[in-house]
Amino acid sequence: MTQRLAMLRILVFAYAAVWTVVRAPHLLDAIDLAPRRFDGIGPLWWLNEPAPALAIIAAVALTPIACGAAALGWRYRASSLTAVVGFLFLTTYRNSWGQIFHTENLAALHMGVLALVPAAAACWSMGKAERALHKTETDHEALSSAVLKALSVLTVGTYFLAGIAKLRISGFGWIDGDVLRHQIAFDNARKELLGDPKAPFGALMLRNSWTLAPAAIAAIVVELAAPLALVGRRIAWIWAGMAMVFHFAILAVMAIVFPYHLLGIALSPLLPIERLGTAVAGWHCRFRRRSMRLRSTG
Repeated sequence: MTQRLAMLRILVFAYAAVWTVVRAPHLLDAIDLAPRRFDGIGPLWWLNEPAPALAIIAAVALTPIACGAAALGWRYRASSLTAVVGFLFLTTYRNSWGQIFHTENLAALHMGVLALVPAAAACWSMGKAERALHKTETDHEALSSAVLKALSVLTVGTYFLAGIAKLRISGFGWIDGDVLRHQIAFDNARKELLGDPKAPFGALMLRNSWTLAPAAIAAIVVELAAPLALVGRRIAWIWAGMAMVFHFAILAVMAIVFPYHLLGIALSPLLPIERLGTAVAGWHCRFRRRSMRLRSTG
């Protein structure tokens, strides 16, 4: 479990670093928006006016650096907390200008949990001093297991709440596919009017309306069945596969991207991702041995 936690730390904070760099132009665009459009939400509910431009620029510049340091386990306590604060500030601040996106909510939650525990104290970390802090391997294994369970609960909880929200807003009318029809039609029409990329299969699904009810039922089943992934490893694999298909289907019919989920990082707490780190370490060792042989023969 310690290796799984370490690999999860690497994946989550590396994702946040790349996301911040890729989205930097979009995040910086908020500096030029009309102040009257600003309405602080969530953690920024207390902010009554836009933040200074220098604060936005500093957050955009420092957050990916802190995320990268946390991924490497360098000065983990300080770098992880800085990364969480920066990422949460940037995502919340950008959402305070109008449409509220929720694609990065789970990433922020995972980062918050990882920042509160010694996720760089066991392995695959540059933080040698922090690795020495854990008392025994057994203690750290138990802590890692508890943290992974908490992260898994967060993952399945977001899906389950999404399913509850569908039933609460639409009732069982969601099941017949009519609500889904309107969502697909509205989203694709809006994208066409704004010149954004359209979903490749949205119009096809609307023309074949018989597919809407099964798709709506499948979506609600995936979301409401999410807690079952906590029962056992095999069920976790099955549900994770269903969730991946679910997100690729959303991409195909609505062109809505959930990168954290599509990359599988959101589902990582449920899966044996430590095998990835072990494989990379094995490749590295074999590469080093081969290089040493070549140098010795040369």
